[in-house]
Amino acid sequence: MNRAEKEMLKKRTAEREGLSEEECRKLDELNKLVHDVHYELFPEEYDSMMDSIADANDRRRGINPMSVDYTEKVNARRKERGVPPLGANGLPTDDSSWEVAREEALRRVNTKET
Repeated sequence: MNRAEKEMLKKRTAEREGLSEEECRKLDELNKLVHDVHYELFPEEYDSMMDSIADANDRRRGINPMSVDYTEKVNARRKERGVPPLGANGLPTDDSSWEVAREEALRRVNTKET
């Protein structure tokens, strides 16, 4: 287990401390919904997963392999949602998109319950 996995496990354990089994199940469902909503609202953050070796090397050097038109369109959409534009290498600069996704997931859960 690498350091990042250990930190994620520590965070997951802390967030479940004192919760019942049912509450843990609901938390898992919410976290899955947050991930699904994030993918739905911000698919550009997953583009790098399909990079070729050359594209990955460009990103490491700070070069965005995505087209200028695509980047402009994505950044305009991100601005509408209150999220900063992608960095020069085409990757997100912070985790604010996850906060937006969590808010949307909670809104969907609350709408569903009422």
